[in-house]
Amino acid sequence: MITSMSVWQRVGYLLLGWGCVGFIYSLTGHIYSSAHVISPSIIDDAIGYSPNAIWLYLSFFLFIPCGYLLSHAEKVKPLMWQMILCAVLSGTVYLIYPTTAEFPQNIGSGLTQQALARLLQVDTSQNMLPSLHVSLTLIAWWALCRKGQFLRNLLWLLWALMIIFSVLMLKRHLFIDVVGGAVCAWIAITVVRLWAAYPSRRVR
Repeated sequence: MITSMSVWQRVGYLLLGWGCVGFIYSLTGHIYSSAHVISPSIIDDAIGYSPNAIWLYLSFFLFIPCGYLLSHAEKVKPLMWQMILCAVLSGTVYLIYPTTAEFPQNIGSGLTQQALARLLQVDTSQNMLPSLHVSLTLIAWWALCRKGQFLRNLLWLLWALMIIFSVLMLKRHLFIDVVGGAVCAWIAITVVRLWAAYPSRRVR
């Protein structure tokens, strides 16, 4: 078991894991000129649109590094592999069944407008199902959890749930995408844990 790890090692795993995610996401998001349009569910219709949710949405980019920098050392490398596996699984779905949705035109005003406009410039309108935003948030939360620290785990969970809810409020994803992202996270965590259970194939 790894008991300590330098910050630079953690950053290295972060760059490898997130770099693979970014590469696959960008590659699969610009292959098709059109995609299957997903219709909103009753749950989606019940959740109001709010451009201000962009700030919770963007906090994802702080949450993921926390998963690498603040988790126990033995969880860092598995987190990297879980992120890569999530990207591969999601990328496969994006290639086989590309999806999109109807996006709101109102992008707010002031700083909110600027932030959301920038997001729309760099993000793809495809790659909806499953939501990588959700799956990566959940596996980072799993890495941050520690035995016997209920309050700490709960605070991380509340942040994670706010990020997940923000994708629905911002209408960047629909509820089915969130469910798909959660399933993808569960598969990635389970596969990496099973792989690590074999002494000859242990993820350290």
